[in-house]
Amino acid sequence: MNNIDLKNKTVFVTGSAGFIGSNLILELLKTQSPINIIGIDNMNDYYDVNIKKWRLEEIEKCLKENSKSTYKFYQEDISNKEIIDKIFEDYKPDIVVNLGAQAGVRYSISNPDAYISSNMIGFYNILEACRHSYDNGAKGVEHLVYASSSSVYGSNKKVPYSTDDKVDNPVSLYSCNKKIQRTYGSRLQ
Repeated sequence: MNNIDLKNKTVFVTGSAGFIGSNLILELLKTQSPINIIGIDNMNDYYDVNIKKWRLEEIEKCLKENSKSTYKFYQEDISNKEIIDKIFEDYKPDIVVNLGAQAGVRYSISNPDAYISSNMIGFYNILEACRHSYDNGAKGVEHLVYASSSSVYGSNKKVPYSTDDKVDNPVSLYSCNKKIQRTYGSRLQ
């Protein structure tokens, strides 16, 4: 696999106030400057919002140390098609990293609407925006990276898991949703 040169690229990171998203942004700012990053996170209260705010403050501090780079944050939900389309229109991202999703297997049982909205509709909006980024001869998105979960393996007894394993027995809405992402995302490659 070839390394991708990210210098002077525009990277769109969903779930940017989450643990993985914020640490990815910090690493990109520290190692890939100059880089342009757009972040989006709905800042929901699934866990303490103050942790997310602290992560965003850390990104701002890091940005000051890497002044050749830019970072623009949107407190919005990826299920909002209009905002996703606007971000793609305004910034024309080269790389998209979709980490935004409602987490928690147990939470999916008591709050299924949050999963449908973020994990399915939101992921669909990202896929469609990537697809349409090529319209009218535009160069489009070079790479899409998205996160899955070991939950897709459901009741699979084989360990360690493999990306080649069958995932036909999801045990929750969360794992079913991640299976859908895995299926549709693999068709883009």
